Amino acid sequence: MCHRYYRPKARFSFLFLLSWVFLLLSFSSHAQFNYTPACQKAYQEILNLRFQEARQLIAAEKSTDPGNLIPAYLENYIDYLTLFIGEDHSQYEQIKPLYIARLDALEKGLNSSPYCNFCLGESNLQWAFVLMKFGEHTQAALKIRKANQFFSENARRFPDFIPNNIGLGITHFLAGLVPDSYKWIANMMGVSGTISQGLQELKTVADYSGNNVIFNLYKSQALLYMAMVSVNLGKDKSEALKVVELIAKNNTNQSPLLIFARASIMMKNGMNEKALEILKQRTRDAASFPFYFLDFMEGNARLNSLDTTAMSNYKYFLGHFRGVHYIKSAWQKVGWLEFIQGDTSSYRRAISKVLSSGTAGGDEDRQAVREAESKELPNLILLRARLLFDGGYYEKAVAELQNRPAKSFLYTRKDLVEYPYRLGRIYHESGNPDKALPFYKLAIQRGKNDPWYFAASSALQMGLIFENKGDFIRADSAYKVCLSCKPEEYKNSLSQKAKAGISRIKSNRH
Repeated sequence: MCHRYYRPKARFSFLFLLSWVFLLLSFSSHAQFNYTPACQKAYQEILNLRFQEARQLIAAEKSTDPGNLIPAYLENYIDYLTLFIGEDHSQYEQIKPLYIARLDALEKGLNSSPYCNFCLGESNLQWAFVLMKFGEHTQAALKIRKANQFFSENARRFPDFIPNNIGLGITHFLAGLVPDSYKWIANMMGVSGTISQGLQELKTVADYSGNNVIFNLYKSQALLYMAMVSVNLGKDKSEALKVVELIAKNNTNQSPLLIFARASIMMKNGMNEKALEILKQRTRDAASFPFYFLDFMEGNARLNSLDTTAMSNYKYFLGHFRGVHYIKSAWQKVGWLEFIQGDTSSYRRAISKVLSSGTAGGDEDRQAVREAESKELPNLILLRARLLFDGGYYEKAVAELQNRPAKSFLYTRKDLVEYPYRLGRIYHESGNPDKALPFYKLAIQRGKNDPWYFAASSALQMGLIFENKGDFIRADSAYKVCLSCKPEEYKNSLSQKAKAGISRIKSNRH
């Protein structure tokens, strides 16, 4: 559980002052970067979210060698994951000054070591992710720019320092994914690159087979980023399954972060039962920082098979998570479970919680808000088909749509647009993309100017089909149709994927 801190302001300021003074006194002119076995063990514990054990190792290292700067970097890593996963705003305000002090300490390190710019780059990038999580996009862009400068300088001076490619890979594909409404932020970032370039850089770390202990240590981190980029931005989601094989090969399956990555890839590929198995087998370690999003994911996996026991997962997530993201989506799904069971009154009570809980920062939460504000009941048949499709139960999904006359359950204009889109998605993912194309075209024809995401997503999927066929002209055209749509749901993620497709096409043409 995320721990909230309730310290008097004066007392906290005094403690912070002591911490800052201690940092500056500890890191003298002899400050160096020494990745000792204790630091290596601490890093592994951090990836396993066992922060208490990591802090004990770090404290012992600081006592043994006060001039070693790797502990400052590792402490920043702990705070980054604490804030990014836990989303506790009170912790965010209290950790922020400690981060500044650590950066000051790291900058006093000997830049003759490749770890100097690497640790500074990683720390800036991690803090950029935290700033984005808490809505400070301008400051995040500046941190990404600074991180890229550190990584680029390191690549110039120490080209054989493999872990540096993680930071380069991330910064190279981040800039191209900034939404149109934040183009000014992309300009501030001052970073260029492509998705394929970033993935290749990450792959150099994941594929490392030498004897350098530190280089091998960072393979798990590279695999985590590779998994998320491949499954969300690749042209073929099945390519991400290769990352799952690499994760298994590296025997790093028990990290909650890599469990998240593996389950995400399985679910994106319609392998719901395997994803559920991974999530159910995870250990709930009292010594580990709680990753409640995995409970949300397990609820999604159960819901996809129309399993009403998903209710307990969502209620656990809602009862324990102290952040703000996915709260609205969780209440929406609680409502869906009630609706599927025929309880309309309970659906309305749950969906009303969407408007009073969490924040609409992400696409899923915004979509939940639209449903709540509409005050319209979902179309039960289309909802069941959607969930079964998301789980990869394609035969059951198509049966929901085609085992009854369409006119018996299509009541609104929205239903008429969603129906061909759902059929297109089912045929596409079940291995018949050519059969999907006319349904996608119909969804675009019917809904291109409407606020729903069905037309934009149909255009994106058409682009992927044509790109995989090597028909780059029609693929490029389809991606641009996606970008021209203005849905009020999933706009950012659809645009990012369309831009990634256009970027890949440009790379292939050159």
